[in-house]
Amino acid sequence: MSNELRSAQAKPGPSSSQRAYAQLRERILRSRFLPNQKINEVALASELNISRTPLREALHRLVAEGLLVDRGRGLSVPGLEPKVVFDLFEARLEIECATVRLACERAEDAELEALSEFLSESMAESPDASVDRLIELDLRFHDTIAALARNEVLRQTLSNLNDRIHLVRWIAMEGRRERTQSEHRDILDHMCARDKNAAIEVMREHILHRNDDILVAIKAAYGHVYTLSSA
Repeated sequence: MSNELRSAQAKPGPSSSQRAYAQLRERILRSRFLPNQKINEVALASELNISRTPLREALHRLVAEGLLVDRGRGLSVPGLEPKVVFDLFEARLEIECATVRLACERAEDAELEALSEFLSESMAESPDASVDRLIELDLRFHDTIAALARNEVLRQTLSNLNDRIHLVRWIAMEGRRERTQSEHRDILDHMCARDKNAAIEVMREHILHRNDDILVAIKAAYGHVYTLSSA
């Protein structure tokens, strides 16, 4: 038996809890559950063909990440209460400013050049690209900056925040492609010049954080998920 085959046979696959977690996380991010919808464990266990114990492990993991909430009478999907969404955007704003500052100080020139090449490729993406694809490119740009900051706690926190505001960001991205890409280029130009103050300032302007804009995005997000549920 070859070493490769032995390795493949020895490597355990994902547990039922891990599979349930991945499936449920994807459904939450894709708005397959309504805001404030209660989670029916019995129905989910049957649908996912999984026993209650690993399902609960998956659900508790999602609660720990803020993608589900425990209201004392069972678990439910978070709502889109404005105060909660404002707080999440404010937290994202502060973390993004911290990561871009640290990246200006710590990133190597070659790493910034690689990010510039990626940005050029993303700017050349087809005008017909889906919002999902634009969000993917946007997340990669910001995640790369977080990686260049050399602080995994900040990076992981940012990733979690982006998961929790995914739907609102998805809605807010519509119609903003050219502006978003231009702002990305401005941020990176300042990073390459090692001008952290200017990079921070552009990052602050870049992130959707004005109350009126967020309220519009929340209203549109509610319309989006309820349209999906009735389709």
